[in-house]
Amino acid sequence: MNPLQTNMLNALVGAAIALGAAGAAMPARADAFAQSILVIDKLRLLHPNGTPYTAGELATLSGANMAQAGGYLNGVFANRVQAGDVTGANDIARQIVGTLPGQLENNFGPLPQAAGAGASFGSADQQMSGSLVTTNLGAAGALVQTRADAALAGAGAATGIATVASATTFSFALGADEFITFAFEATPFTQAYADAGGGAAGSANAFLAWSISVLDLTSGHTVFTFAPEQLNGVSAVSRTDGLWGATTYDPGLLSFSATTGLLAAGDIYQVTIAQSTFAGAIQSQLVPEPATLAVFGSGLLAMAAIGRRRKGQGPA
Repeated sequence: MNPLQTNMLNALVGAAIALGAAGAAMPARADAFAQSILVIDKLRLLHPNGTPYTAGELATLSGANMAQAGGYLNGVFANRVQAGDVTGANDIARQIVGTLPGQLENNFGPLPQAAGAGASFGSADQQMSGSLVTTNLGAAGALVQTRADAALAGAGAATGIATVASATTFSFALGADEFITFAFEATPFTQAYADAGGGAAGSANAFLAWSISVLDLTSGHTVFTFAPEQLNGVSAVSRTDGLWGATTYDPGLLSFSATTGLLAAGDIYQVTIAQSTFAGAIQSQLVPEPATLAVFGSGLLAMAAIGRRRKGQGPA
């Protein structure tokens, strides 16, 4: 399991601990609302001169992606895990428990803060398409979108979680050592809101995470990792009813570019990309059942299995 997946599981367990710690606190009556959105666009593998790689320049090109979207509200859970080909589309229908007014399928823009007023829901959505390299299906450029939302109008617990893991195996066909640049655009957004008057038992939190790594399957060594802080730690926001109001992380459209070291022509490589969004709201001592947390974790464990399975395979 990679560090991203471990952190997600720790967050879920931490949520259960926090809920239990609320003890006999009086139920909060104020609203709590959180949302987390990450849109990754134009994700490409580039030559040093800036031109995208094509499938014909790679002797091996195979892989898979797996996505999960789940919503939880007061003991009720909606979840879906779906796998797809690395060069195709993967679109999970929005998973929701409760009522989220006006939210359409595949809407990855921020919700107005009023969307959480008087409502209780846990919701998540995911959509991805495109390819890291140019193929006969189209030009290089992957689009990966995830979102999670949670809100409470009274006592309870709500969470949303959306994750994507993609593993691509490739080797060079041109017989020369190469540098590879990963280039993409990102639009991250997180927001946590807690209304006044509910006491310290209520809280809202949201965060997102994104990383890419390259494993040399021939040597067994990880030769490249990239996890920009703007898409990880600094995205975490939280509010409690003891400090009411909203905290928002909204840096706008960001552009990223990172280049590997020299990759050997004769080796086989695996690119792993992991993306996640999480939103949670708590307003009581209600603790999720252990089985519910296990269902959340199962999707992340399945994603970890992709990397292990691809590592165990030779050239396609």
